[in-house]
Amino acid sequence: MSNNFTKITIKDNEMFNPLNFPNAISELAALRSGVSDAPIYFKVEIIVSYLKNHTLSISWIDANPVLTRMVTSGFFKTSHLESIFESGRYNNIFLRDFERYITKQLLT
Repeated sequence: MSNNFTKITIKDNEMFNPLNFPNAISELAALRSGVSDAPIYFKVEIIVSYLKNHTLSISWIDANPVLTRMVTSGFFKTSHLESIFESGRYNNIFLRDFERYITKQLLT
């Protein structure tokens, strides 16, 4: 996943709407496509946790080393996705909805 940081501003009262973040949604679509054949074990947890704060549980890594390598390799461009997590860090409702959106996209 990309380490290039893209600055996105999330307001305190802003609600997540995918239409407001086309670059991030494009990154998510590419990521989803790229990991579609990876094992499902902890797929959402690995991706969300890595995008959110670059941390992974050892049990997730052990259960899904293939996906872990894919996600942590820097292959996927994720700067917009990561910026949304960073910028929305203090807006819990926004982050909850953003994580739900990512989860839904990864599981469909």
